[in-house]
Amino acid sequence: MSDAAGPETGDDRPTRTFGPPAAVVVGTLVTGFVFLVVLEFLVIISFVGQKLWRDPAMLHDLLFTLPLLLWVLVATGVTVVSLRVLTAWLQIDGSGFELRSLFRRTRRCSWDEVGEVIAVRDIDRGASPAEMVDAAETAYDGVYVLDPSGRRIIAVSSRFFGRRAQQMMLRRAQDAGVSISHIDAITPAELRAQVPQSMSFVDRHPHLLLLMLLAFYVGHNVLTFVVWGL
Repeated sequence: MSDAAGPETGDDRPTRTFGPPAAVVVGTLVTGFVFLVVLEFLVIISFVGQKLWRDPAMLHDLLFTLPLLLWVLVATGVTVVSLRVLTAWLQIDGSGFELRSLFRRTRRCSWDEVGEVIAVRDIDRGASPAEMVDAAETAYDGVYVLDPSGRRIIAVSSRFFGRRAQQMMLRRAQDAGVSISHIDAITPAELRAQVPQSMSFVDRHPHLLLLMLLAFYVGHNVLTFVVWGL
């Protein structure tokens, strides 16, 4: 989704709207399909192949129904996360910015509520999946907008909003007189030490999250095999 000019603000500087780039849209759909279908193939094939909706124990026996309930939870979670990413849009103007999407609390903020903006060129996370997709050389790994107490208001990633969204955020912040710190390279631990609220749980522990997801899917498929068989 490309950025577009919106209505003029009070200071005659147009509002710019940014959404997820095409690569993010495609990547989100592919990832959702993998989590919902590929990794749950055993559950789906067992349920459909054995026509388990006809089994009298379905919806009456908790253990027998548990594989289906977990698949429904997975389907709900994947749908929510996918729509949260796909429907995200960020508006930036001379007065402030607003971040919206489905299943996300709307965040509106004026520039006088911003304490500092930190632009990090490279966050060294090692060989995490996020690093497999190289951002443009002129992009920042993350632009963090913080309140006066140092808590994160929003993080503008070049991978999810594009380089132009970061540039516009920095330009408007500079025009508003907000302090901007530029960091060429930093580790997650150093960034957390400098700005404790800058990174979310997913940002801090990407490998742990992947291990938890892997353990869940392995456990779900093993449970399905034990309860339903093949």
